[in-house]
Amino acid sequence: MLVRRVIAVLCALGSVATLAVGETRTEAEEEALARIYDHPGPVHIIPNDALPPGLLPTLHVRSSDPAMNRAFAQARASLPAALAATEKSNGWFSPSLALYIAVFVNAPGTPIEFVWVDSIQRDGKGYRGKLAGSARFLQDNRLRAPISFLNPQIADWAVQAEDGRYYGYFTTRARLPSLDEPLAAKLRALLVGNPVPALWK
Repeated sequence: MLVRRVIAVLCALGSVATLAVGETRTEAEEEALARIYDHPGPVHIIPNDALPPGLLPTLHVRSSDPAMNRAFAQARASLPAALAATEKSNGWFSPSLALYIAVFVNAPGTPIEFVWVDSIQRDGKGYRGKLAGSARFLQDNRLRAPISFLNPQIADWAVQAEDGRYYGYFTTRARLPSLDEPLAAKLRALLVGNPVPALWK
């Protein structure tokens, strides 16, 4: 659990996304939006009475780093398998599961923040969990604060293997080449070589 929080904090520090939301935007805001999202136009907050998660459009994020773009795509592609493999009874998921979600925070210049959550349970059409690391811009940003979210907000996932290492953490893996040693080596040792278990494929 502590290891997951350490990696979560590392990911959160480098993953605060900025974008423009609203009816009118400046040219600079339009450019910022184009860098983050892979389609033009306004970004709409998902309403509480939205369609079931499976029918909602995925939150499309784009980074200036091609490796990060691949990480987002790989995480989303393998997310159904991760959720199916870790769901337990009464809507609860295994304590070994953590999800990296995009949250609307409406902070000046930063309407969206990415945070890791764990202690996950289905909640109607979406999910609820607890913050696995301290957030910067959320109103309730305490460690272990409760948070609700929908499937399209999920950008990455992580599951602890039996040997204590982790599957998933696609965004962390994408950042490893840019990290200094020995931190990169320590984090690399915590990750299973193949991010997706062979049995899930």
